[in-house]
Amino acid sequence: MKRCTIAFVLILSLLSVAAVGFNGCGKKNSITSITITPAEPYIAMLTAQQLFVTAIFSDGMRVLFWTQVTWQSSDNDVATVSSNGLVFAVKDGIAVITATDKAHPSITASVTVSVASLEITPASATISTGTSTQFTARAVFSAATSSIDPKNLTELVSWASTSTDVAVISNVTGSQGLATAGTTTGTTTITATYLATGLTGTTTLTVDP
Repeated sequence: MKRCTIAFVLILSLLSVAAVGFNGCGKKNSITSITITPAEPYIAMLTAQQLFVTAIFSDGMRVLFWTQVTWQSSDNDVATVSSNGLVFAVKDGIAVITATDKAHPSITASVTVSVASLEITPASATISTGTSTQFTARAVFSAATSSIDPKNLTELVSWASTSTDVAVISNVTGSQGLATAGTTTGTTTITATYLATGLTGTTTLTVDP
């Protein structure tokens, strides 16, 4: 048990030394910029999304999950952000979330958080066997924020069909969202998911003889 304790303390000491190095002791390893992921977050109202910072140093080293930053939201009525980068969506709209390096206030990064719904059009569709139809996914905002244009996410979402016997839907570049009738008739649910945040929308597709 004593050996385990000593080993644990040694690990913590090494991590502390590394952290001191990361904080810019010496020109060779000084921080030059930070980035935030996901870079273009679309999230649903009343949900949370964790943001992460990557620190980039002058020698090219990249440190993931950099925590030495402060966070700020441009509009807390739309989205708040906690001290560890957890964003909470309050209502539809857009807020700019900014991270600032604690030791170097001039080093910042920002992302635009869109609080919206994922709408798939057409809302429902019917096709015949042997034919196809195109679906479109858009981030849309409520009537209260109608001044914000919808964002086309058709090529940025992952498409799925609950019954591939009824219809398959493409995720191939250049044909994303194109649904093609399968080998049987019936109805399938078409789902689009924005993988960066999990924002999801659904619609139905019916295949007739």
